[in-house]
Amino acid sequence: MGISYLPVSDHRFKKSPFFECNNREDTLYGIYNNRLYPINSGNDEIKHYEHMRSKCCLYDVPETPLKITGIDSIEFLNMLFTRDVSKIAVGKAGYAIACNHSGGIMMDGVLMRPNEEEFIYVQANGDFLNWAQALLGNLDVSIEDFDSWVLQIQGPTSLDVLEAVCDISIDDFPYYGVAEVDINGNSFYISRSGWTGERGFEIYSKNSDFDGVKLWNFLLEKGSPAGLMPSDVSSMHIRRIEAGILDYGTDIDQSLNPFELGLERLVHLDKFDFIGRKALMETNHKSLRLKGLLCVEAPLTRGDKLVESGKEIGFVSAGAWSPYLESGVGLIRLDETKPSDYKVKVVTSSGEFDAKVVDLPLYDKEKLLVR
Repeated sequence: MGISYLPVSDHRFKKSPFFECNNREDTLYGIYNNRLYPINSGNDEIKHYEHMRSKCCLYDVPETPLKITGIDSIEFLNMLFTRDVSKIAVGKAGYAIACNHSGGIMMDGVLMRPNEEEFIYVQANGDFLNWAQALLGNLDVSIEDFDSWVLQIQGPTSLDVLEAVCDISIDDFPYYGVAEVDINGNSFYISRSGWTGERGFEIYSKNSDFDGVKLWNFLLEKGSPAGLMPSDVSSMHIRRIEAGILDYGTDIDQSLNPFELGLERLVHLDKFDFIGRKALMETNHKSLRLKGLLCVEAPLTRGDKLVESGKEIGFVSAGAWSPYLESGVGLIRLDETKPSDYKVKVVTSSGEFDAKVVDLPLYDKEKLLVR
């Protein structure tokens, strides 16, 4: 069940302000929150992955930021999310998950607090907005898609680019810091975060009224001394698997609760009631079911099966070949938890191979690279 591609009409899908920066005859697009984004622009994904790990790359990504305002914002967000939102300080961000009433995860993303008046939730793929709006009730809150578009710059030299394009000092901008800055004449939100497990930052526009091509070229010009190179998500994909970064709709869905993903640190059962709290308090399903897989004999692909004694015990939700680890790597969903270094067989399109279940992330366990 690897990725397949079909030519489709773009009539119902939004094109980003950076669309023409990647649009070539051989570019393959994906659809995410009704937005087109370049999955592969004909690049050598291994070379781009290695460049991102040694210098930095620029990415057009399809996340959809939502803006939440109003005097009841914290009460509303504490109802939606499992974590205590009031503990996210102004100028900071935090990973936030929302559950359904049964405790299954229905959305994940980064919740930012750039100022006293606003929260910005950078949601993953899914119709979170309509669900949240239906829960507003009588609360004095607005939640809206404000047509924000997102870029990521990722890699060890990325923060040199940040200092080159705005007045931020990296010494005063910690991991998961958030700020509002002027870049080339326009105001943006930025956060020190990303989808790679490397140093990096993200840029979020405040609307769609700006010249995306001009911004793209400005970033490349100012980032040239840091080795900034345009890329696409194919190179991010390898690194995010190594880093154990999950993708909603690929690795996560409503059939899994936060405990089964190892996200219990984000479930604050001692706070004011939130959707799914009762189910999470009562569940017996707390064993870790999402882990990593290494297979030195072959690359891994989404849909590859894990077997033990001829019985299927799970599958690969995302896979690749890691040049750094010199191994096939994958994120896996297990029917039942297995300990680290547990030996299994993985069935790929090329045959059956030896593999072992491992803990996430696959390296940089202390997450020092991002800091």
